[in-house]
Amino acid sequence: MLRKVIKYTDYDGNQCETEAYFNLTKTECMDLDLMYESEGGLLNHLKSLFANRIDGEIPKKPAVDFIKLLVERSYGVRPKEDRSLFIKEDDDGKPLFRKFKHTPAYDNFVYALLSGEESLDDFATNVLPYVPEADFEETKKRLEQEGLDGILSNNNGTVVPNN
Repeated sequence: MLRKVIKYTDYDGNQCETEAYFNLTKTECMDLDLMYESEGGLLNHLKSLFANRIDGEIPKKPAVDFIKLLVERSYGVRPKEDRSLFIKEDDDGKPLFRKFKHTPAYDNFVYALLSGEESLDDFATNVLPYVPEADFEETKKRLEQEGLDGILSNNNGTVVPNN
């Protein structure tokens, strides 16, 4: 999990800061891995995106889109009353990210990642959990045995059969 204090200027010109949290679970990473299955999985997708990146240069559109996807999928809040929770949806099941993406804090954070002001490596290392390849391969084999080897993510992040 990554806790980030983001400084920004609000729409009224006030200097502000907000605390933002980002995290992906092993299950969410498996979902992303399956999304990029045609490219050999999430790790191969990441390698191909950043293979030709030069420090300080904003990555090409596919890399920008992927970074924004990681921010979107990983953003959530930790309620003060129960720090064991990490919540990504409101009570109606809508992603909390929907509001966050319309803030100057989001704009500053994503721009900092893309411009090199913030480390992409640190972001990815702290957001993506370590999932041993053997564990993933074992899980993938089990899904294949259960006839679920075609699961992919739909647009709202739910895992559904690929029919």
